[in-house]
Amino acid sequence: MTRVLVGLAVLFASLALHAKDHGKVQALYDFDHKVHYRQTQLADNKYKLSIREGSYQEFAKQSVFMLRHSAALCKSDKFNLKFVSGIQAFEKFPTEPRANPGPLVAELTCS
Repeated sequence: MTRVLVGLAVLFASLALHAKDHGKVQALYDFDHKVHYRQTQLADNKYKLSIREGSYQEFAKQSVFMLRHSAALCKSDKFNLKFVSGIQAFEKFPTEPRANPGPLVAELTCS
């Protein structure tokens, strides 16, 4: 009986520690891509990724980072990366200065 109670206590403690990770925002830096980003685990297989605002020229580097980091988080699983904000239309010869689109924000779901 005591072993069962101890086992249940350990199980609930591990679940409580795991649940605390959900919703916790981590501010991180990737040295390979030189990108400051925030990562929030929303559920066991769902994340919110946000890259700090950058210039128009940095968008290609940031989007490649998002794809590579998503693949690393999901490991061998397939994933769906849905961009919420920060996407800017491409203009080969812009006639006006580009507006800052804000941070690049995406929701990642591993399946």
